[in-house]
Amino acid sequence: MSSVASYTVADIPWVAGAIVEARYAIAAVYALQIYEWFAGIEKEARLIYSSRWTSVKVAYLLCRYYQLLTWPLIMWAYNANHTRETCSRIGVAVHILLAPCQFFPQAVMVMRAYAFTGRDTRVMVMLGLCYAGLVGVDIWAFCAHIKMPNYLFYLALKPFTGCFPNYGSGVMGIRIGLSMLAAILMDLVSLVTVIIWCKKESDIRGGLSLARYFISQGLGAFVIVTVLNVAAAIAFFKPPSYHTGIGLPLILVIPNLVACRVILQLRRKVNPTDTEIWQQHSALINRILAPAPSLNDVWTMDNDSKTDTILSSLFLPR
Repeated sequence: MSSVASYTVADIPWVAGAIVEARYAIAAVYALQIYEWFAGIEKEARLIYSSRWTSVKVAYLLCRYYQLLTWPLIMWAYNANHTRETCSRIGVAVHILLAPCQFFPQAVMVMRAYAFTGRDTRVMVMLGLCYAGLVGVDIWAFCAHIKMPNYLFYLALKPFTGCFPNYGSGVMGIRIGLSMLAAILMDLVSLVTVIIWCKKESDIRGGLSLARYFISQGLGAFVIVTVLNVAAAIAFFKPPSYHTGIGLPLILVIPNLVACRVILQLRRKVNPTDTEIWQQHSALINRILAPAPSLNDVWTMDNDSKTDTILSSLFLPR
């Protein structure tokens, strides 16, 4: 989502191109949300709806449904063409709706890291302070002193623009970039905390299957999200002006989708279906009852091969 504080006639094609990129990205991430929702609805019904109310369940529902419900309004504000009067009324409110998109997935990371570290108070204090800092930065970036472009912006691009804030005005663009950096830092703190604890427990107890499962299923995904955040931040801060056409919608949506997948995978590990339990028991029984490898079997096959060779030499014509 992009706009500029001041521009010349030569800048108009660039501004129009940035708006087109932003609109494509906004529509694309909503399509991705719909796909993820349909892909996981069966697991969601079995693992989330039927479970008791906990902080993890609340976090999952917020990660999944906050964006599904608010994104159509965001698409209408940014992808449709509006007048300056309309944007002056709705622009600030719509921008504020973006702030919670970074609250929820980071809360999932904090809760999972705290649980995996044995609910250590010191870990909770550290993660809680980091999370409070992230929330503060996001509120500052998305909710405070939001400026809309002046009338020349709408006059120059009429009727091909939505209600985009003026990210090139003063420190507003820098604030959005700092919110990206805060999310990156929060990801790294949570992941490093879990990795250190898992390594420590592995050395003491020989490893915890659920902890290893979390790393194998969650670490790679969140590394991808972190790389995406870094790339978006680099593009955003790249001179001579701030560019957010594609990166911002992605980093607001994808972490929530990843958080939903991590929760579903963890709950499936803890609550396997009857079929999965039956498969696990069958595999265990098969391993117990399987005959041990016999050297005689191998040598018999070799002897049979040698016998066939001898018989062939005796009875087949040369």
